Amino acid sequence: MPLSPLSLKSIIGGGLEDKRWTAALDSLRGAAQKIGTPSDVPFNLTVTYFVPGEIYGPTFSGIRIGSFLEDFRSLVVQVALPRHPEADARAELLDLLDEAITRAEGWGRRKKLLSGPLEAARRAASDLRGYSA
Repeated sequence: MPLSPLSLKSIIGGGLEDKRWTAALDSLRGAAQKIGTPSDVPFNLTVTYFVPGEIYGPTFSGIRIGSFLEDFRSLVVQVALPRHPEADARAELLDLLDEAITRAEGWGRRKKLLSGPLEAARRAASDLRGYSA
């Protein structure tokens, strides 16, 4: 069954989180839904961004493998964002997305689910870079 190669999600900390993160995430999620074409991929990659706020902040830093949902053939990779973007929030999110894909490829090779790169996810990430909402 074809799967979307790449999904983007977010967990927002609430309160006074940096709206540059949330605006950029909303834009990227919308674009990902428009350009994402289901294909025959070994698993879907769901990248979940954690936006720190007053109520909640991630308890980790950087990028980590979350979980593999076998029933849905979906790997969750979690990305803890800093409180504020350094410059361009959208560009920073896309750079972190590339790192998340690299992390997922390493996990996929270790679990013997991949023999090469996640080409469809990389293509979707590249398309996001060229997409303007």
